[in-house]
Amino acid sequence: MSEIPANRVTWFQLPADDVQRAWRFYGDVFGWRQEDAYANEVRAGAINGEIAARDEALQEPRLVVRVDDIDKTIERITAAGGRLSVGRTEIPEIGMVYASFIDTEQNTVNIVGDL
Repeated sequence: MSEIPANRVTWFQLPADDVQRAWRFYGDVFGWRQEDAYANEVRAGAINGEIAARDEALQEPRLVVRVDDIDKTIERITAAGGRLSVGRTEIPEIGMVYASFIDTEQNTVNIVGDL
Protein backbone atom coordinates (compact mmCIF):
# COMPACT_ATOMS: atom_id res chain seq x y z
CA MET A 1 0.00 0.00 0.00
CA SER A 2 1.22 3.45 -0.85
CA GLU A 3 2.11 6.05 1.77
CA ILE A 4 -0.03 8.52 -0.15
CA PRO A 5 -3.51 8.82 1.40
CA ALA A 6 -6.51 7.58 -0.54
CA ASN A 7 -9.21 9.84 -1.97
CA ARG A 8 -6.88 12.84 -2.21
CA VAL A 9 -5.52 14.67 -5.22
CA THR A 10 -1.97 13.36 -5.47
CA TRP A 11 -0.82 14.34 -8.96
CA PHE A 12 -1.59 16.83 -11.67
CA GLN A 13 -0.93 17.03 -15.38
CA LEU A 14 -0.40 20.28 -17.26
CA PRO A 15 -0.53 20.08 -21.06
CA ALA A 16 2.03 22.06 -23.04
CA ASP A 17 2.72 22.69 -26.70
CA ASP A 18 6.43 23.06 -25.86
CA VAL A 19 7.21 20.98 -22.77
CA GLN A 20 10.71 22.40 -22.20
CA ARG A 21 9.46 25.98 -22.55
CA ALA A 22 6.74 25.23 -20.00
CA TRP A 23 9.24 23.70 -17.56
CA ARG A 24 11.43 26.81 -17.90
CA PHE A 25 8.40 29.03 -17.21
CA TYR A 26 7.31 27.13 -14.10
CA GLY A 27 10.94 26.87 -12.96
CA ASP A 28 11.39 30.63 -13.27
CA VAL A 29 8.10 31.38 -11.54
CA PHE A 30 7.88 28.69 -8.84
CA GLY A 31 11.26 26.95 -8.82
CA TRP A 32 9.82 23.69 -10.18
CA ARG A 33 12.38 21.27 -11.58
CA GLN A 34 11.58 18.61 -14.16
CA GLU A 35 13.77 16.04 -12.40
CA ASP A 36 11.65 16.47 -9.24
CA ALA A 37 8.43 15.54 -11.05
CA TYR A 38 9.13 11.81 -10.89
CA ALA A 39 11.09 11.75 -7.62
CA ASN A 40 8.13 9.95 -6.04
CA GLU A 41 8.52 11.82 -2.77
CA VAL A 42 5.63 12.47 -0.43
CA ARG A 43 5.62 16.16 0.49
CA ALA A 44 3.32 17.39 3.25
CA GLY A 45 0.89 19.95 1.91
CA ALA A 46 1.95 19.48 -1.72
CA ILE A 47 1.23 17.26 -4.67
CA ASN A 48 3.57 16.18 -7.42
CA GLY A 49 2.82 16.64 -11.07
CA GLU A 50 4.06 16.74 -14.61
CA ILE A 51 4.08 18.92 -17.64
CA ALA A 52 3.28 16.69 -20.60
CA ALA A 53 2.94 17.17 -24.33
CA ARG A 54 -0.52 18.35 -25.26
CA ASP A 55 -2.31 15.69 -27.28
CA GLU A 56 -5.85 14.63 -28.10
CA ALA A 57 -6.31 13.06 -24.67
CA LEU A 58 -4.69 15.87 -22.65
CA GLN A 59 -6.05 19.27 -23.62
CA GLU A 60 -6.75 20.80 -20.20
CA PRO A 61 -5.02 20.57 -16.82
CA ARG A 62 -6.01 17.36 -15.10
CA LEU A 63 -6.08 16.20 -11.49
CA VAL A 64 -5.23 12.68 -10.39
CA VAL A 65 -6.87 11.15 -7.30
CA ARG A 66 -5.34 8.11 -5.58
CA VAL A 67 -7.88 5.50 -4.49
CA ASP A 68 -7.69 2.28 -2.46
CA ASP A 69 -9.90 0.21 -4.78
CA ILE A 70 -10.18 1.38 -8.36
CA ASP A 71 -12.98 -1.05 -9.27
CA LYS A 72 -15.22 0.05 -6.39
CA THR A 73 -14.41 3.69 -7.17
CA ILE A 74 -15.43 3.18 -10.80
CA GLU A 75 -18.73 1.73 -9.58
CA ARG A 76 -19.30 4.80 -7.35
CA ILE A 77 -18.41 7.16 -10.21
CA THR A 78 -20.94 5.66 -12.59
CA ALA A 79 -23.62 5.37 -9.86
CA ALA A 80 -23.18 9.09 -9.12
CA GLY A 81 -23.66 10.07 -12.78
CA GLY A 82 -20.08 10.15 -14.03
CA ARG A 83 -18.89 8.24 -17.07
CA LEU A 84 -15.64 6.52 -17.86
CA SER A 85 -13.52 7.94 -20.67
CA VAL A 86 -10.69 5.42 -20.13
CA GLY A 87 -11.53 2.16 -18.40
CA ARG A 88 -9.41 0.29 -15.88
CA THR A 89 -5.90 0.14 -17.32
CA GLU A 90 -3.02 -1.69 -15.66
CA ILE A 91 0.55 -0.36 -15.82
CA PRO A 92 2.55 -3.34 -14.52
CA GLU A 93 5.94 -1.64 -15.01
CA ILE A 94 5.15 0.75 -12.15
CA GLY A 95 2.64 -1.39 -10.24
CA MET A 96 -0.30 0.93 -10.82
CA VAL A 97 -3.75 0.87 -12.35
CA TYR A 98 -5.63 3.90 -13.61
CA ALA A 99 -8.85 5.05 -15.22
CA SER A 100 -10.23 8.39 -16.38
CA PHE A 101 -13.73 9.67 -15.91
CA ILE A 102 -15.85 12.65 -16.83
CA ASP A 103 -17.74 14.10 -13.90
CA THR A 104 -21.22 15.62 -13.98
CA GLU A 105 -19.70 19.02 -14.90
CA GLN A 106 -17.71 17.66 -17.88
CA ASN A 107 -14.33 17.71 -16.11
CA THR A 108 -11.96 14.86 -16.86
CA VAL A 109 -10.24 13.42 -13.80
CA ASN A 110 -7.88 10.46 -13.47
CA ILE A 111 -7.93 7.92 -10.67
CA VAL A 112 -4.96 5.71 -9.79
CA GLY A 113 -4.34 2.84 -7.43
CA ASP A 114 -1.88 0.10 -6.71
CA LEU A 115 -2.03 -3.13 -8.70
